[in-house]
Amino acid sequence: MAIEKQIILVIGILSLLMFLSPQNVSAEDELLMDLSIICPSQVNESFLFTVTITSNDISLANVTVIFNGKTNLTDSFGIVGFSAPRVLPDEDNVYPIVASKAGYNETSVNITVANVPQVFLIVSPPNIVEKKSFIVTVYDDEGRLVDNASITFNDNEYLSRSNGTVDLVTPSVNKSKVYVISATKQGYIDNSIFITVYPSLSPENIMGFFIVIGICIIIIFAVVVIMLMRYLKRKRINRL
Repeated sequence: MAIEKQIILVIGILSLLMFLSPQNVSAEDELLMDLSIICPSQVNESFLFTVTITSNDISLANVTVIFNGKTNLTDSFGIVGFSAPRVLPDEDNVYPIVASKAGYNETSVNITVANVPQVFLIVSPPNIVEKKSFIVTVYDDEGRLVDNASITFNDNEYLSRSNGTVDLVTPSVNKSKVYVISATKQGYIDNSIFITVYPSLSPENIMGFFIVIGICIIIIFAVVVIMLMRYLKRKRINRL
């Protein structure tokens, strides 16, 4: 009987050790499912890209995804969108994308954001009158002049010269009007600016201006006369 008790005691101790072993302690962790992050390995700065979260090839909604300090949730298709930040050239621009959801193991991948030069525009002179020529200068984000950039203005397209400039002429306008000047070039981020074109002081415009002023004076004079006549009429009535 003593031997049987000893055998039972040993079996009990072994069972307790097996229950407290690391394999059993982490059994709950083994029940967690894995997440998969599907995204491009590299994107250009300032560009919008999407991230898809799946588990066992099934898209997951309401997954928390963090990129560049911004947190978003995936939609019903497991997709979430982010905008790549502006980055400096010649730097290791690698950003982590972290995905987490209750009941799943947190996971992450790295994405590289590539620096892409951008075109900028300067207009001279800044105040532009109709039917006048003006100069647009194109340069990049490091201040270098950009040639052969496509400039679009008033439905016409032009190319910048070797010094980054292009000559444009404002259209004829009856009143102040806003126009868009856009610059594009392959390998660069596009850019646009707005300019206002003002009507010139031509004889026709001057005459039109005085006509408007004259009409306003006539209307004011008529209103004053009507109010004066009503006042005098009430005054006569009161005397009676």
